[in-house]
Order: sequence, then C-alpha cells, then structure tokens
Amino acid sequence: MSTLLASLLAAPGLYRGRGDGAESGPFLARLVVAPVVSARGVVIDYEATSDRRGLHHVEHSILTTSEDGRQALHVCCTELPGVVQFTESRPGVFTAYDGGLTARIVITTPQPGSLTYSWWWTRDEGEPKEQFRADVRRTG
Repeated sequence: MSTLLASLLAAPGLYRGRGDGAESGPFLARLVVAPVVSARGVVIDYEATSDRRGLHHVEHSILTTSEDGRQALHVCCTELPGVVQFTESRPGVFTAYDGGLTARIVITTPQPGSLTYSWWWTRDEGEPKEQFRADVRRTG
C-alpha cells in the first residue's frame, strides 16, 4: 500500500487550484511540494489568497515518518501556537495535539497530479468539521 509520503515524493512540484470554506470563502490555493533530506520527507508550502482578503493563510509543513513508523505532519502557520505535530490516525488524516482547538488536516491524492488539502476543527466539544478545503493540480 502506498503512503501519502510516497505519493508526494513521486509527484513534487507546484500545485494550483481553488478552495472554499465557511470562514474563508472562495480562495486561490498554491502548494509547493519538495522532497527533503535524501527523500526522507517532503516540505509542503501552502498559501491561500483571495481578492477580498488578500493573503489569508500561509503554512509551512514537513511530512515525514515518525519514530513509531506512522507519518507525521509538522505544521507551522499563523493560526497555531508554534510548530504543531499532527499524527496520521488513518491514511491521509492527521490529528493534532490536545490543545485549545481540536483540529485535523486531511490530505488526499484522488488521482495522479492532484491533491486535496483540508483543515477540520471545532471550537467546542463536538466532532471537528471541514472548515476549508483546497483542490489543486500539479502545474510544474
């Protein structure tokens, strides 16, 4: 079974597309996927922009395999208190720490050369819901 890490290592490059979300509204998404450290991980740089809000999300993440063999996504963005590790709980689903915000990131590769990247969270005790999602295709 191929992992998300293996899929991204096989298809590095620039991804562009559109997204939408309850808080963000429609936006343009740009992701750059690049292998790092002798292909032991990938860096994912993600930006979301819109005419209405300008640049409204910037994220720098590293996807790698953790010591226990599971994939881990180390995320740094303005919405989080520093670098937060999201651990893969099932294929493509990364859950975060127990903090003030229950969150997860879901990344899928529906077909070669395309990605979906979504943030899920809740501000209460309920189950996280998808808050925004980008659907992107590799352009280079």
